[in-house]
Amino acid sequence: MNTKHQVHFCFDKVGLVFSLETVKFFSVHRTFLLLLFVLVVFLFYGNSSPLVDQDEAAYAGFSRSMMETGDYLSMNFPYSTPHRKPPLHFWITSFLFQIFGPSEWALRLFPALCILGTGLLTYHLTNVMYGQRTALYAFSILSFSLYFPLNGKIALVDSLLVFLSMLGYVSLYHWILSNKKRFVFLFWLSVSLGLLVKGPPILIFLGGTCVLLLSLNQIRFRIWKLSPFLWFPISLLPLFLWGYFSWQKDNGILIRWMLDWYIFRRATDPVFGQSGPPGTYLMLFAITLFPWTRIYLSFLNENGWKLLAYLKTGGLKLFINLLPWNWKGIDSPFTPKRFLLIGLGFSWIFYEGLVSKLPSYPLAAYPILAILLGDQLSRKHNQIYMFRLYLTVSLVMIAVLSFVILPKFSELRKETKKVASEIQILVPHKETLHTFGGLGIPSFAYYYHRPIHEMNWEEIQTTKGYILVTESDYLLWKGLGIGWETIGEPFSIFAYDRNKKLTLRLVTTKKN
Repeated sequence: MNTKHQVHFCFDKVGLVFSLETVKFFSVHRTFLLLLFVLVVFLFYGNSSPLVDQDEAAYAGFSRSMMETGDYLSMNFPYSTPHRKPPLHFWITSFLFQIFGPSEWALRLFPALCILGTGLLTYHLTNVMYGQRTALYAFSILSFSLYFPLNGKIALVDSLLVFLSMLGYVSLYHWILSNKKRFVFLFWLSVSLGLLVKGPPILIFLGGTCVLLLSLNQIRFRIWKLSPFLWFPISLLPLFLWGYFSWQKDNGILIRWMLDWYIFRRATDPVFGQSGPPGTYLMLFAITLFPWTRIYLSFLNENGWKLLAYLKTGGLKLFINLLPWNWKGIDSPFTPKRFLLIGLGFSWIFYEGLVSKLPSYPLAAYPILAILLGDQLSRKHNQIYMFRLYLTVSLVMIAVLSFVILPKFSELRKETKKVASEIQILVPHKETLHTFGGLGIPSFAYYYHRPIHEMNWEEIQTTKGYILVTESDYLLWKGLGIGWETIGEPFSIFAYDRNKKLTLRLVTTKKN
């Protein structure tokens, strides 16, 4: 062999060794640990930015009020009536406020942990079902998609709810496979705590999933061994105890309001103007799962054709088999994929039928979809190349969100904090600030941190003191002859939840 060929051979050998060492270093386990570290940094970095309206600021207000007053039953905070919920999230946040002080970082600590925990549960369940490589895919799809990880950077109750939903779902799968009693306990604990977070949604998901699993003869006895007639009433006790004490405190005002707002209205009317036809979430997932959208569309294409073929051969038998009295004739085996598809029924499909369409409704579907898409990717002949490509795009997206978009959004939110500080200076400490009209900014109330009274039409002419109104309301009432005197210059706040600028006026009825 001449010298030239020897040199080429040496370079090829070195390149091969380097490639093999690189592949060996980036094993599935090490890649998972590296991605877990990236997710932790994303979830906990920059969490001291100003509050997000509407929900997050309202929840912060409820939690701080509980800490300051010691009243853990009332949920009274300005501009926050529509955001009242069962209290577990507020209790936990109030506890963290007592430890770390009432700060934005402490507020977002627990939601970040819940999203992290959901990602780990997703990895665990996928590993049990399909193995370590598919678990890596599922974890990556869930943790580095456009929408789901952002729930860990905003202090909403949905992060805790999705964690408890996934904990119950994983416990249910382990119970079916292992028959170990501890998973029954974990399942019902998830139900009980989930009810204290947001009420019915966890029953819809876990309860609906169990009902559909009864259609499988192979595991029906295992579902009945969950002893729902015993454990379901027990799981309701914490919610009922809170409801009982709350009813005693305000004569049932809060409980009656929650029944109307969260159960009756959600099924028939859009909430906050967010509505859509069936199929809304089907299209929404294509956006929120970016950059893994192609795998999602591949999954829909493959299973959509299977469904059409089944309907073509079996006709309406698919829907007839859903009727409970026909379940004895079904001899379908229990498989991981069937368990996952059944889980989608009440974490996703159910909400397609509601008139109200909030993005958080099908949040429990994201971990399940991530597992199904991870399995879809694992069956591709070029899976490694596709995974690396999509993951690279994901990490770039996460970096842009962390260092460009979220900081700019944080700058917009500073306006509310600044205006609250300025009005604190202008209004004497012991005076109540009265507000009227389209203000409705919970973060302003949080940062103002003094008594605020929301006036109605009847009170507008009789209220004395300091009043904060929008510019349009100020001009209207000034034209009607109300004797207000302006204090300082108008304040400008960008209400990003309404995508418009609010110009506010501080006025007083007192003569200086």
